[in-house]
Amino acid sequence: MVDVSIAIICDKIRQPQLDRLLYSLKDQLRFYSCEILLLQESDVELEKPNLPVMVQYFTIPAKRGIAFNRNKCIEFSSGKIIVYIDDDCWVQEKWLSSLVEPLMQEEKLMAVTSGTKIPTSNFVGDCISALGFPGGGSLGFEKVWRVSAEGFTNHLAVGNCALRRTVFDTIGVFDEEMKNGAEDAELSVRLERGGFPIKYVPEGFAYHEARTTWHSFVQWQLRRGRANYHFKRKVGAVGGFVRLRLWSAKNILFVNKFNWRLPFIFFFLGASFVLQQLGYWKEGGSVKS
Repeated sequence: MVDVSIAIICDKIRQPQLDRLLYSLKDQLRFYSCEILLLQESDVELEKPNLPVMVQYFTIPAKRGIAFNRNKCIEFSSGKIIVYIDDDCWVQEKWLSSLVEPLMQEEKLMAVTSGTKIPTSNFVGDCISALGFPGGGSLGFEKVWRVSAEGFTNHLAVGNCALRRTVFDTIGVFDEEMKNGAEDAELSVRLERGGFPIKYVPEGFAYHEARTTWHSFVQWQLRRGRANYHFKRKVGAVGGFVRLRLWSAKNILFVNKFNWRLPFIFFFLGASFVLQQLGYWKEGGSVKS
């Protein structure tokens, strides 16, 4: 058994992006007993990277949902700690140690998470990033999800996190009915209810590509709305999450009050609420029918 399994899910064949991620973390691997898992929904062969650790490739069934894919990472991994990072991210030099060391130093800690930073892109991408997604975007993780003075949060950003594998024996794995997303939010609820605080480490951030088109934004928000429907069915009352979204919306407007893009950011913010509600009601209608 190795100490750390780094799980990368490639739901699309994006060789340049994957190469960028693997190159960015290459020099960090020598500090730990590691393996890298590459899970892809296609049997198209990816180029084998030149890395100082074992790299394993797995082909998994397509379109089973992100929660299914993340559970396959748990099934195939042998590490005591499982680190999730999305294939369209790339990392900075302190990324791996920032996520892993807290778990190695504190036996009772089960989950560590960090945010993402979105590089400046085009006009649409910069407006979307200002909304704080994914992983905090240009708004910042701490302004999307609450972080205590001691550095703990109740939200696991699963696109950039580390989990002790034994936690799954206690609270269960990712819920595979959450096919459209929000599988990390649902798992976060179970972590909180199980008494497992999530450590937030700002220095563990990764970089993430911006969403740069209106079409991708619309599809993303509709999918989030569908995910919200199943999330509510799973966790029950969501009043606290509604208040959190209103709080983060206030932060978006305050942080960008002197930004010349503010009217457009406000438009994207309003559109996200409308589109998510549309996705929510459409999913509800399809489930009931």
